[in-house]
Amino acid sequence: MRDLDIDMFYDADKKEYYCLRCCYTGSEEDVQTKNQMARFRYRAMLKRFDSFGRNG
Repeated sequence: MRDLDIDMFYDADKKEYYCLRCCYTGSEEDVQTKNQMARFRYRAMLKRFDSFGRNG
């Protein structure tokens, strides 16, 4: 199962995905594009940063 399938329903008649958490609908291509964008933006969300400079 792909990670985008977890929160999405697929309507085969309309060939669209529907989000279970919000009112978003979109094509397979649009969903994959936005999924990649979310992965890029939140890639370090669970990483703990101890220092914030060059010398740290």
